[in-house]
Amino acid sequence: MNTSQRTFVVGVDASDDSNEALQWARGAAVAGDRIVVVHAWDIPTMIGIDSATMVPAYDLGDVAAQGLAELVERQDDDRIEPVTRQGHAGRAIVDEAEDRDADVIVVGHRGSGRASVVLGSTANHVVHHTKRPVVVVRGEHNTAPESVVVGVDDNDLDDGENESVRALRWAQGLGGVREIQVVHSWFVPSMIAGRFSNPGADFDKMDTAAIAIAERVMAAAGPAPEGVTVTAQPINGTPEFALIEASLTADLVVVGSRGRGGFTHLLLGSTSLDLASHSHSPVAIIR
Repeated sequence: MNTSQRTFVVGVDASDDSNEALQWARGAAVAGDRIVVVHAWDIPTMIGIDSATMVPAYDLGDVAAQGLAELVERQDDDRIEPVTRQGHAGRAIVDEAEDRDADVIVVGHRGSGRASVVLGSTANHVVHHTKRPVVVVRGEHNTAPESVVVGVDDNDLDDGENESVRALRWAQGLGGVREIQVVHSWFVPSMIAGRFSNPGADFDKMDTAAIAIAERVMAAAGPAPEGVTVTAQPINGTPEFALIEASLTADLVVVGSRGRGGFTHLLLGSTSLDLASHSHSPVAIIR
């Protein structure tokens, strides 16, 4: 992430979710950064049995722009620039981020479970239709991130670069971060329904292997900025479960994603999708 001047694109509407997204971006941005707040509007259509009729409307664009200007004025933050676009909210945010060459997109989403995502939301559209880093603001830790958890693996790391390395580098570039836990999860199938013992499993060896994977990613990502402590940690459980548990105490959870995008990825699901739906803290998804 460019630390000289970063551009945050934030999707806003009248919801509490979007207000929390804006406040998160304001806390994460530093002096000199730019926060572009995007509000999408469209002309509603009422569809009847025999016909589809456009609902008479005033100049909705002007109304949307006025409302957004009032929201920005209340923030009293000269880093914020308001933008209104006509059309689908998710597409508007993604398009604005492309036009601005944004460093990160920030959206709010408090839905729980895959159903809320499959049925459609602005956050869902953005996560699946951009290659830029996306922060989904949810949970109770909606402040500037100081303590960050980065979930990693060493898949395809033979050339020293994979999605986990990129995720860790992104986390290290965040302003205000003081502590990063680089975690790799391991899971024994018998560890279900309260069974946490397996005579054939060497848990210490698994912890050691998980730490080695995390340290391999850390070495590939390079040194952290001065004042940022980075440590390797093993966590037990499936990646989804372990990272959701870690989000209870983290200010931000960061994961890399090799998602293919589009409807296929939506149906198949992923660790990123589970986190965006269930995390107790904001989640950053790094393509």
